[in-house]
Amino acid sequence: MGPSPEDTDRGPRSQLTDIGRSLRSHVTDIGRSLGSHLGRIGRELPGQLERIGRGLLVFLTHIGRGLRSAGVGAHRSVRSYLAGIDRDLRPYLIGFALALILTAIPFALVATNPLPKLTTLIIIGVAAAIQVLVHLRYFLHLDLTSTPRENLVAIVFTAILIFLMVGGSFWIMFDLHNRMAI
Repeated sequence: MGPSPEDTDRGPRSQLTDIGRSLRSHVTDIGRSLGSHLGRIGRELPGQLERIGRGLLVFLTHIGRGLRSAGVGAHRSVRSYLAGIDRDLRPYLIGFALALILTAIPFALVATNPLPKLTTLIIIGVAAAIQVLVHLRYFLHLDLTSTPRENLVAIVFTAILIFLMVGGSFWIMFDLHNRMAI
């Protein structure tokens, strides 16, 4: 079906004017919608920031109690400082420090690129594996000596599933790559 007689009577200029009006109308609707969303976010944001602030205050208070109970002075060593921190907080701080270090090493290697690509990838993989162990030990409090047999079986099952999923994904990707190269 061709253009209607009304469209052929009107010139391109009037058609562009109609398109401009339609576009202006859509932009106005989008602006109103965006304004209402931004208004809702503006109303909810102070409450969310207040909740985050309260949580941060509780966290800092807990750290402050640990520092106060440690009696840290300029002459104390890190070991004596860590010995004075609450027993509940100590493994989390150690795990956090190790996680930061194990994250910073691969990040620095990728950012500066001082080593060959294969060596960098091996170091990243080793750091990732060590970081998984750090998370299991310091954040989930799982170790092989005191962990019940069921937890160990669950960890091994999870590791096997992850290995199968990652290995299967690589197998599929390399197979597709080889098929596309032919």
